[in-house]
Amino acid sequence: MDVVFSIAQERNIRVMNGVITLTEVLVHPLRQGDLALAQRYRMMLTQNQDFQLCAVTEFVAEKAAELRARHNLRTPDALHVATAIEYGCDTILTNDRGIARVSDIRVLILDDLKSDPPKS
Repeated sequence: MDVVFSIAQERNIRVMNGVITLTEVLVHPLRQGDLALAQRYRMMLTQNQDFQLCAVTEFVAEKAAELRARHNLRTPDALHVATAIEYGCDTILTNDRGIARVSDIRVLILDDLKSDPPKS
């Protein structure tokens, strides 16, 4: 992920996450009792000038329902995609191949991208 963030910073790409991302990333450290890691994740997503956390609005909820119905997505995935669309993103970066069937937005699969940083 460091490569992704450095490319985003280098190319002045705005990185946005739905607030549901906070829920998803906190589960593992909280299960493990790793409060320090949970706090680092919290800070990374809420106190980082390189990120914008986006709220789930009524439009996002309605769009998520439409995406679930059309593409058989799970609710969290539909919320991620709907949030990206609502907030004007042109691409969504994910490792969930199920999201790739969505045609409303460009979907990049993280595992398909080269892990080597681009050469200058």
